[in-house]
Amino acid sequence: MKFLLRCTAVLLTLAAFARAQTSAVPAVVTSIPAQTLLTGATANLDLRTYFTISGITGQVAQFDTVRGKFNVALLAADAPRTVTNFLNYINRSAYSNSLIHRSVPGFIIQGGGFTLSGTSILNVATDAAVPNEFKLSNVRGTLAMAKLGNDPNSATSQWFVNLADNGPGTLGLDTQNGGFAVFARVLGTGMSVADSIAALTVVDATATLGSTFNQLPLVATPLSAANLVLVRSIKVVPLFPAGNGDAAAATFVATSTNSTVASATLAGSTLALTAIGSGSATITVRATDVNGNFAESTFVTTVTQSPPVITGQPVSVVASAGQTVALTVSAAGAGLTYQWQRAAGAIVLLAATNPTLLLNNVSAADADTYFCRVTNSAGTVTSANATVTVGAAGQPTRLSNLSVRTNLGTDQLLIVGFSTTGAKNLLVRGIGPKLADFGIPNFYADPRLEIYDGASVKKTENDNWDSALAPTFASLGAFALNSGSKDAALITSVTGGYTAQLKGTGNGVALLEVYDAVASFSPRLSNVSARNFVGTGGNVLIAGFTVDGPVAKTLLIRGIGPKLAVFAVLGALADPKLELYSGATKLAENDNWSAGLAPTFASVGAFALDNASKDAALLITLPPGGYTAQISGADGGTGEALVEIYEVP
Repeated sequence: MKFLLRCTAVLLTLAAFARAQTSAVPAVVTSIPAQTLLTGATANLDLRTYFTISGITGQVAQFDTVRGKFNVALLAADAPRTVTNFLNYINRSAYSNSLIHRSVPGFIIQGGGFTLSGTSILNVATDAAVPNEFKLSNVRGTLAMAKLGNDPNSATSQWFVNLADNGPGTLGLDTQNGGFAVFARVLGTGMSVADSIAALTVVDATATLGSTFNQLPLVATPLSAANLVLVRSIKVVPLFPAGNGDAAAATFVATSTNSTVASATLAGSTLALTAIGSGSATITVRATDVNGNFAESTFVTTVTQSPPVITGQPVSVVASAGQTVALTVSAAGAGLTYQWQRAAGAIVLLAATNPTLLLNNVSAADADTYFCRVTNSAGTVTSANATVTVGAAGQPTRLSNLSVRTNLGTDQLLIVGFSTTGAKNLLVRGIGPKLADFGIPNFYADPRLEIYDGASVKKTENDNWDSALAPTFASLGAFALNSGSKDAALITSVTGGYTAQLKGTGNGVALLEVYDAVASFSPRLSNVSARNFVGTGGNVLIAGFTVDGPVAKTLLIRGIGPKLAVFAVLGALADPKLELYSGATKLAENDNWSAGLAPTFASVGAFALDNASKDAALLITLPPGGYTAQISGADGGTGEALVEIYEVP
């Protein structure tokens, strides 16, 4: 048994006393300076630049006990071998669920020798004894190693906390048995935890547990495993956390007096300021240790309006007379207003004050170059010119194919809907294994296709594709599939609305494709849609489509999230963002839809969206070519989403 002699405390040396008793609580090194941001901007501040815990030069260990937590500074400069010995036990979790097995009020509390496993008390497996390194006085708040009587070099795993100034004097801990090696000191007001343990009932458990436990503290009586005073863990911790939820000597909280102007969020010790709206907000950052000691720094963040930035330019088109043409500009910024103009004569189109300029029933008189001025209080930016060329009436155009790529989880299915203006043969493919040839290793191993009519009746299905379809693939420009692969494909005749479901076992990246199998413009695909889970990074919902014909085609493209709740879809994406690309070039984007598009929804048979909802929509005229629409979470969120593409007459 490791043991100590109780002694009467007297003063030894003032220097040693002061060194061991240094108060160490959170403190401000330098005040956080005022910040000025433009709307939409983010500033990241490393709070470790502005806060510290005074007097700490080495590592900090955190004791998590049933009576609370306290931090200690390890004094490796004064007791290097003893600290290394202590860390060896910490690093292998030897002190997890260990006991405070001895309490002598006004003197010490002692632990590190025993652990609780179920209802059994076990000895901590010890390393070789560490040579004695007595240097610092055993004053209140210091930790030292326990050892055998008359053996200065016998310390192993057991440690004790000095509740009083136990060092000085003839019989003090600084003089007996070679002196007890102080290797740590309690920080801040952490001694309140040690004192609360010392204030507990102490029992003599010799008859039950042996003489080692003759001064055993209990949180309550009688003696039981549940009433032992446990140290849940001892861990080495940084002064401040690297990430959220990390253990640390002190942690941060941040508040903003006006979150509509600037929000303050924390990721460990990094403060992220996000400028939302014009004005000023007072930000308060508080660093608090495990015993409630804190320091604060308060500063003002001023947000000024940023000028508009155009993120998607209007596209030049060749249209058929009588067609609807929609020119769209996308811009980032707050408080935006829009004004479209015709280049010829610099004519201001007074009624054209939305992101989309809608030209109905175009004729030769509408042929011109158009541009949009986007304005807010910080300035004006002018879009690129878009030329509208109007050709002969009745020139056909169509959606010739659709492809949807997504990452399917276990037991998920991908649903793609499509409608035709009449009886039409479609080639539908479910691609998994073939994706390996395109550098996608985590492909969906065995996709299966099922086709359902508008009454949800299964009309046809395919598991593994038939090689007889290979010539059809080639004729439609679809990439070839590997012979004998487990990709799926079928040709089906549809009239009106149908859905294709891609399902199977396992998980991975899958691609569902729908091709117009007959190169005719009537009947044709009139709208297509796809629903699946939207993740982050590469796991967003991506829909590719092709516009075919001699002239441009006007399309309504929507990204639906919140509205799905009406259709009993659980876990809908709260705030979808819709982005439209031609190759790598972003043509347009939308976060929250404009109420000015509501008449177009009705004209194409799309269900209405709730006013001011966070669903997304774009109305745009696109030249012949291939495009992709991407749905992601505007706020980084995830959930079920629906992408829709409608032709607009």
